[in-house]
Amino acid sequence: MELSELVTFDGRLLTFDDRTGIVYEIVNNNVIPWLLLMDGNGMNGKGFKSEWATVKDEVLHVGSMGKEWTTPSGDFENNNPQYIKAVTTKGQVSHINWIEEYKRIRQVLDIYWPGYMIHESGVWSAVHRRWFFLPRRCSKEPYNESLDEHRGCSVLISTDEKVYDVKAVTVSCVIKILCSLNTQFEAYPGFSSFKFIPTSNDNVIVALRTEELEGKTATYITAFTVAGMSCWMILYVADLKYEGFEFI
Repeated sequence: MELSELVTFDGRLLTFDDRTGIVYEIVNNNVIPWLLLMDGNGMNGKGFKSEWATVKDEVLHVGSMGKEWTTPSGDFENNNPQYIKAVTTKGQVSHINWIEEYKRIRQVLDIYWPGYMIHESGVWSAVHRRWFFLPRRCSKEPYNESLDEHRGCSVLISTDEKVYDVKAVTVSCVIKILCSLNTQFEAYPGFSSFKFIPTSNDNVIVALRTEELEGKTATYITAFTVAGMSCWMILYVADLKYEGFEFI
């Protein structure tokens, strides 16, 4: 398993395997398969690379990384990661082409193909009636598997329901702290998951920032307002990559 997010939906606590496309329900510390999401438009033999998930108007929306699928050197292969899945409470799945929506999201930072933006976290706010994204990677340069590790983002993007009114603010976080190895935290760790603090009226975000560098991983936690202002310092969590959390 490579589990990518945690979301409460219709009384279920769900998690998503981004290798197989299986959606699991967590029951009494066990993971029970519920659905199988297939890549792209659903007519593929490969499982969907689920990366983010959120509930909008009683429908579960599951997204991938939002970037064109490329070779390790950045050559285009397909648009399958630029579809999202809409799942009803009965498990009915719709496959929605979000290619243009993802393009408009990254264009707010003047990023155009072959530049790219990678998403691992997205949340719908019923309060603001807007999508919110904390991209993991942002680059105006073509994708490169090695250089990608250093292209972390510190931007909060929000957009209206139809993804036309796209706005971005810089997340003002303290970026130099001491972690368990007494090394300085650099700017490359990207966001892997976030949620609105339930009592904040969707104005305060708590988020995970994770790094994968030269075979090593680590997770940090931070919080900030939707205006991008830091509420407290980035805190080291563990030498593991945590890709999801939920308030239950």
